[in-house]
Amino acid sequence: MRSISGFLPICLSGTPFALDPLEILNHFPGEGVNKGLTGVFFDVLIVGYIACAGFVAAGVLGSLYQLITKQPPRFNFGGESLMEFLAGLFLCVFAGPFIIMRNAIRGRRIENRPLGWLVASSTIAGMWSMCSGIMVINVALLVVKIS
Repeated sequence: MRSISGFLPICLSGTPFALDPLEILNHFPGEGVNKGLTGVFFDVLIVGYIACAGFVAAGVLGSLYQLITKQPPRFNFGGESLMEFLAGLFLCVFAGPFIIMRNAIRGRRIENRPLGWLVASSTIAGMWSMCSGIMVINVALLVVKIS
């Protein structure tokens, strides 16, 4: 298996953190590859793992914010200085899925919002977690490579 990074099989196309399942499954590089059910299952597992990593990072950041400030995180960019604004922006970008799910579950329990509202919120938080999970996995891979 070829590796351009030295520690994991990273896609040769240059896309940021893309494990290439075709590189693993393709024993005949000159021919087209039918990934089949195994390849699709591998892709689903990778996407699920990345989304879970993003949601865990969001939960840890949101809980850390709540531990420090004694109030739950919310989508609020208010700040008196540029550093406070940037910190709030960073918090909202990376703890966004945690904030969305906390608000959706509270809305379902307290305000009796419809189930569709919870499903839509979960979908948005899941996609957001996948996007931030790519960043988290990239940082983790860089830390592992450096050390």
